[in-house]
Amino acid sequence: MKVAVLLVLVALLAPLAAGCEAPSNASTFVVLDNAYPATSGYVIYQAFWQAVSFQTPIPPGSSSDSQHTVPASANTAYVVIAPGWDPTSSTPPTTLIVLQSLQGYGVHVGNTVNIPVSDASFAGNCAAGSVLTQSQADFLTQTVFAGVFAGFRYDAATCTTSPIGEAGAP
Repeated sequence: MKVAVLLVLVALLAPLAAGCEAPSNASTFVVLDNAYPATSGYVIYQAFWQAVSFQTPIPPGSSSDSQHTVPASANTAYVVIAPGWDPTSSTPPTTLIVLQSLQGYGVHVGNTVNIPVSDASFAGNCAAGSVLTQSQADFLTQTVFAGVFAGFRYDAATCTTSPIGEAGAP
């Protein structure tokens, strides 16, 4: 009798337990879309979202390769754009602008989240009349993209970078 009750309970609870497991073949991805027009010259130099770092430059009108990620609730995306820089060049860009998404992006297991990078979806491009606070810019340049901005100070009000130690820099 006890075994029969146990079997009935297992049969009733098994579908609930199975619903909590992710399918073994469910991959989750993130893609960064450079939604700037090709004529803009805004190359995505680097980007970061959740736990994914995008290190390969993305020309305007192009998308990154799909990057594996884990399911996530809405997270802010961060981007460094290099206006007018040729991504095939062997020299690094001389002008960089940091951007922060206006909304968070999330993804469910087995899905792909596309993050469109443009002045409509990101703040921080002075040329578009959008600026970050200096504390936001400092977080991006000193923490998120510290390697890119090592030895430089970024002015959020003008979207300019100057070497540390130059007149006016701290």
